[in-house]
Order: sequence, then structure tokens, then C-alpha cells
Amino acid sequence: MSFFISPEKISEIERNLNLLDLASQYLTLNRRGGNYVGLCPFHREKTPSFVVNEEKQKYKCFGCGESGTIFNFFMKQEGVSFPEAVKALAEKANVPLSDFQQQRKEQKTEILYGVNEQATQFFSNLLLNKEGKQAKAYLSNRLITDETIRKFNLGYSPNRWDALVTKSREWNISNQILEKAGLIIKKKSGGFYDRFRNRLMFPIFDIQNRSVGFGARALDNSPAKYLNSPETEIFHKSKTLFGLNIAKSPIIKKRRVLIMEGYTDVIMAHQCGIDWSIALLGTALTREHVNILKKYCDRVTLVLDADNAGQKSSERSLDLFIEEDLDARVILLPENYDPYDFLVKRGRQQFLEQEEKAYDFLGFKIKLSKTKWDISSVNGKTSAIHDILLSATRIPNILKRELTIKRIAEEMSVEENILRNHLTQFQPKQKGWTTKNGFPQKPLTTNRLKSNAHNTIESTLLSLMVTRNDLIEKIELDFGFDSFSNMTLRNIAVRISEMYTQNGHVELKDISPFIESKELVENLVSTISRQKSLNESSLTGQSYNSEKVMNDCIRYIRKKKKREALHLVKKNVFDANKRDGQDKAVDTLLTQFHEKSIDIHS
Repeated sequence: MSFFISPEKISEIERNLNLLDLASQYLTLNRRGGNYVGLCPFHREKTPSFVVNEEKQKYKCFGCGESGTIFNFFMKQEGVSFPEAVKALAEKANVPLSDFQQQRKEQKTEILYGVNEQATQFFSNLLLNKEGKQAKAYLSNRLITDETIRKFNLGYSPNRWDALVTKSREWNISNQILEKAGLIIKKKSGGFYDRFRNRLMFPIFDIQNRSVGFGARALDNSPAKYLNSPETEIFHKSKTLFGLNIAKSPIIKKRRVLIMEGYTDVIMAHQCGIDWSIALLGTALTREHVNILKKYCDRVTLVLDADNAGQKSSERSLDLFIEEDLDARVILLPENYDPYDFLVKRGRQQFLEQEEKAYDFLGFKIKLSKTKWDISSVNGKTSAIHDILLSATRIPNILKRELTIKRIAEEMSVEENILRNHLTQFQPKQKGWTTKNGFPQKPLTTNRLKSNAHNTIESTLLSLMVTRNDLIEKIELDFGFDSFSNMTLRNIAVRISEMYTQNGHVELKDISPFIESKELVENLVSTISRQKSLNESSLTGQSYNSEKVMNDCIRYIRKKKKREALHLVKKNVFDANKRDGQDKAVDTLLTQFHEKSIDIHS
């Protein structure tokens, strides 16, 4: 479903909110002249370089270069897309966005959030009374403090079949709603019973700090030691991470995250001050998890115990991180330790030392290969190298990939040229993939903004059209919208021109509503925001020549097109030469080749 919010609504949100107030919720800002200055929330620094201009409602960090409007700030700080930022800020500004149908859908999900919140409070209260005595004793024995219990909203589900079913009558909530929330189960004979009974409850929250489900540990001899809420309209295990709602800010500040296996591992880590820790929900890592984490950090460290099964299952997780160009590392804890045990018995400092000396992706793969194969044998070592190379082919960054190949050759004592010959065996296994220098190449899809130089240049031209409306006509006449190779960007350029013709003015907020691609919105918002900052903001104190940038962009694209035409003529000459009786055609093509060659270098 496309995302459409009228420019008037976006302007209304901007009018009703103050960037200074929003930014002050995340960092301390002190007045300096006409601006406000503080430590940048997007990178680590000791000297304040983050500046907010309240009058212009813009910010800029002179340390990392981040800049933009209230929408950019919220997107970066919360790790959300532009549509998500608009919806969240609209709520803060009390600006209604939805149509009737959308409002009905949102009302249904809001009811589920509300039910989960009430259940969370119900379980939390029970933990503190006599009925929760056993659960409280369990937590005390596990050295989990009252402060930590409150921080994670831990609770207790009573050893009764109808505790929630009965309580819901006080809330005026139907059993059907409780069932949709995954809290109760329908009996075959009719009626309902509680899903969670006599269990320690771990509420699971989404990134907006809304209760979406529960993890539950049995306090008796139940065959299912751990139990999670089922998938619901608001709870998806493939998109949810335990503790991320609490750990988000520390992860953003440190640009790294620790992924552990269990809830109590994460809880004890936070209690020990290692608050950039999270956990999966008893499921395998998914690409959705990786995409969420990419918004907040650059380094991901898996914390594993000495169990071989856990180590082997982590291989797929590492490959996912590698494919998304994240710095993936692994902590291998000593024998008979899980993260909780290590923290309790050895303490915070020794755990941080483990993080410091974590294996990088390649080091871990090599170590793991020694447990999978006998690398003292020819066959075993061949299998190990093949397996390691298979992961290396997933690295999207060419330089990193090349350096990794060199390191594999060194670590495994094999000539580099032999490894490269071996790479020819790795043929693309997925539809649309190609091979380049022995490496599978991921296809560039039409619904994704390809991050190459050409698209960057075309995006820059779009940003100039928005930040310098007086250049729209010049770009259309001198360059022509048909010259945009990216159809999506071409259509946006045409819309910008049409809006300018009708209204005499186009701003950033005018173009975002009709762009369906979330990734394209994020890229363009970032590019246009930086352009506006350079053109308008007095924070930079630098001169900027928009006309020169425009001419450089147009010159680059024209030269590229000429080179492509030259290459085509060259190919035609080669093809004609192979056919008999084509002398005249070859002469004509050679003349064209000569003319185009002169043109491209003129």
C-alpha cells in the first residue's frame, strides 16, 4: 500500500512541533548565540559539535556531517522510515492522518496493544503479591534485583485456568479480543482458558515500547519449559527482538549490539551495565532482524556458549550479517558458561574483555571449520576452505572481499591464485544472480534504489530541483527529464516540474507523499536535506555553487552516455568484421567510431 500524506499535513506537523524540544528529549543542549549546541547523538564525541537552529528548525553536526529537519532527526534517532516518522510525529503534534478505513484498522491494533498492556500490568502486580511468591523467590535466587524487575516489567501468571478470562470482565474486554492477542485459548467443548499458567512472565515490547507479546518460563515440571505468545496482528517473531526497546539508545550511541540467546542473559547483562544487549525470541535470525539492527549499529556480536550445536547454527546468522555489510563478530564463552553464568561468576569487566577479543567473521569460520573437518587431511582442508570461501563470496564490498580472500590464503596456507581458480566453482544459485571474478553478484531489483554513482548523480539533480526551484527549467531544457536512466527518478522529476508550473514553488514536503518506495524516500530525504542545509542554513558558514554542481552532474551523465554509445559502435564494428562482404558497413561504423571518440574527448 502506498504512503500518501498531503503536503499540508506535513506542514501542519512541522508548525505544531519544535525541533529544539524534540532534540532536547534525547540530549542536553545549551544556548550559544542564536543556536543550541550539544554532544551529537549519532556518533561518539567529547567536544559538542551538534547544533540546532531553532529559528530555521534545522540541525547540523560538524563532527559526522548529519543534518536536516525534524523528520530527519527523528528518522535517524529512532531508526525508522520517513512514513513511520511522519506518523509518529503527527501523533505527537495531534495531527490526524488516517482516512476512515485506516482508522478502523488502527483502532483494532490499538485495542490489541491495550490488552497486552493491561495483561503486562496484571502479571506485574501478581508478582508482587502472595500469589507470586514462588516466581519472586526464583528471581531472587537468580540475583535479579527489584530495580531490574521493574525495568523489564517482569510478572507472574497464576496457577489458574481462568485468571485472565475472569479479569477481562473487569476490563470490559471480550474473550475474542483476548484470543486474538494470544492470551487465551478456545476450548473444543466451548469456552476459553488461559494460555499462560504458573509461569514467570517476560513481556516483549516493540521498538515503540508497546507490549506486543510474552515469553514465559515454567515454574513447575511443565514439559514446555519456555512458551511464547503465538503470532498475532501485532506480534511477529521474525521482526521483534527482546530488549531492543530498552537497549536502542545505548546501541545507537555505541554503534554496536550484543545478541544473546536467552531472556535472563539479556536481563543480567543490563543489570551489569552492559545495556547494548538484546535476544532473539527462540527463533532463527531473519533478514528483517538484520534490517532493523542496521538502522542502529555497524557492529553485531553474537554471544555463544561452548555448545557446538549453537555455534553451527550461528553460521547462517553470520552469513546474513555479511550480506548486509555489517561487521559481524562472535564471542565464544568458556566451557560450561552461558552469558548469565559468566556475568554472575566472573563479572562485568571480564565479560567486556571477552567482547574486546571476539572473533571476527573469518576467525570464527576458521575455528569452526576445525571442529567440522579434519584439516590435517587433504579432503578435510579442501572442504574447510570451500566452506569459508562460500561465506566470503557473500561480502558485498569489493575491497573487503578482496582483502578477505588474501587473508584466507594466508590463514589456510594456500596460494592466493589457487583460491581464485577455485572460486570459479561458485556459480550463482539464485534466479537473476550473475558471476563476476568468481563471486556471485546479487541482482539489482527494480523496486530498490541502486546505490551506484549514476543514481547518486541523478538524485543530486532532483535535490537541486527542490532546493533551487529556479534551476528546474534549466535542468529540463539543458538535460531533459528523458535523460534520467532511473524511471522512478524520472517520474519524480516530471512531477516536480508539474508542481512548480502549477504552484510556482516546490519543497521537500511536497514530493515525499507520492513516493511509494520506503528506501527511495529515505535516500531522497537525506540527499535533499543535505542540499537544503548547504543552500539555506547559516550553520555551515560555507559558500556553495549550486549551478556548478548541476553542470558537473549533467556533464558526467552526458559523458557516460557517449561512452556507452562508443562501446556499442565498437561492438558493431567487431560483429561486422566477422561477417564476409561487410567492408562498406565496417568503413561506415569506423567513421562513426572515430567521430564519437573525438566527441567524447572534446
